[in-house]
Amino acid sequence: MDQKIKEFAKQALNEGDDALSDDEILAELENDPELEHLRETRLNQLKHEMDHVRDLRSRGHGEYLEIQKEEDIVKLVASEKKGIVHFMHPQFARCKVLDKHFHQLARHHFETRFVSISVEKCPFLVQKFQLRVLPCILAVVNGGVVDRLVGFEELGNNDKFSTEMLERRLGRTDVIKLPVGELAQVPIKDRPVAFQTDRESDQ
Repeated sequence: MDQKIKEFAKQALNEGDDALSDDEILAELENDPELEHLRETRLNQLKHEMDHVRDLRSRGHGEYLEIQKEEDIVKLVASEKKGIVHFMHPQFARCKVLDKHFHQLARHHFETRFVSISVEKCPFLVQKFQLRVLPCILAVVNGGVVDRLVGFEELGNNDKFSTEMLERRLGRTDVIKLPVGELAQVPIKDRPVAFQTDRESDQ
């Protein structure tokens, strides 16, 4: 397509008064089958991308949600390409600290599903993953646990760590993609959000 445009531009420059007008050039380009094929390919690609976004949103991506049933966590681990599962206790202060950070991270890492579940509601998983210390975070990629973060030892062992610090720690695996370039220096609260939830867009 770029070559065709260059050819028409060259023709317009060389022919002087006989050159095609802008409208004629655009008409020629619009009638070009190669251009039509590229346009159709791009439209199909955009449709596929939008369908993918709708599918992710329908499954809770872009939000940090508490899951009530143990079997739903099992399904999530088995079906999601990327997921963060926060095993917590609703009365533990440090679990609430993580909740705050995950609400932000979920909005900026749309390809990853962020969820929590109370350990009181998932005895099988507590046993399976030998959960002894809370909070505990499991990173899941393609149905397998690829990382585990227990307590706050790797986050300075205090409650004052930043969302960006947690993001970098989770970014050691492929469960989230860390921002690159200039965006890597921007605090997460100041970064643009690619996709809003329905609740946010209504506000």
